[in-house]
Amino acid sequence: MDLNTWNMFWRLCFGLLGTLIVAGNILIIWMFFKLRRRKRSSFLLIGLGVADLLVGVLAIPLFIATYESASITTERIFHLIDMFTSISSIYTLAVISLERMFAIGWHLRHRTTNFRVYICAISIPWIIAAIFAVLFNRKLNFITGDSVIHLLVLFSATPLLVMCVAYFVIWRKQKSPICNHNNVIREAKLANTLFFITGASVFTWLPFQILILLVNLQITANFSHLHMTTFIIRVLQYSNSFVNVIIYPLRIPEFKNCLLHSLRCCVVPHRVFRAGVLPSVESGSVVSLVRFTSTQFLSPSSKLESVV
Repeated sequence: MDLNTWNMFWRLCFGLLGTLIVAGNILIIWMFFKLRRRKRSSFLLIGLGVADLLVGVLAIPLFIATYESASITTERIFHLIDMFTSISSIYTLAVISLERMFAIGWHLRHRTTNFRVYICAISIPWIIAAIFAVLFNRKLNFITGDSVIHLLVLFSATPLLVMCVAYFVIWRKQKSPICNHNNVIREAKLANTLFFITGASVFTWLPFQILILLVNLQITANFSHLHMTTFIIRVLQYSNSFVNVIIYPLRIPEFKNCLLHSLRCCVVPHRVFRAGVLPSVESGSVVSLVRFTSTQFLSPSSKLESVV
């Protein structure tokens, strides 16, 4: 099998990855809405989940369609959507890092922040993504070859610089002896979780940006395995949208407990049905069993204390 060309292997890889991204991020968004004690910061994480969900719903199917149909129109739509979803995701991570820095460094002011500020924080990455996507895909006259390279470096370096500064400030604040308040400790735990997500996202997102830069500099012109390299880096790039699905249950106990509780609620009725339990008017066995399972598995949900 020639991995340097588009074939069934790559169709399965991208198809499976897209399915996992869609299912995982729908679950993430649903779980955040299910947690009863939602805070304003959780809406930023929901925004990140929506951006990642669009990768699986739009970007990956269009990527597959581009190679299947070889249509210029499909390719243009794909480049527009792909850039829009990629930028919105990475810039949302940058905004989240700033929000965590503000929550830990200035927690009293953070608690009194107006909700409209969060609306603006959620909207800014999408606006930036739309502007960049239009600029790159309209091929405006003032965007020359050198300008494209400068814009690529600018749009890649800006969120990375913001995240580095924000998490450095968070690290310094955590070392401070005055940051021992319970609220600050709780915010710091979430910041550590988001740091892992950000690091993994940058690791999967950055190689494709480097590849684009090398292609525009015409360094890869004589590289014989460019297509295979592009496919591998594309898989790595799109897996960025599945990182949070893996890390959230591992790092947030309340999230894990709520997820397990939901799975148990789905499994228990299925087991009762498979066991052949029939309703009995005299014993009321079904009612008793349902009440028992409900009280047994309801307790984890009632004790959830969201850290977001």
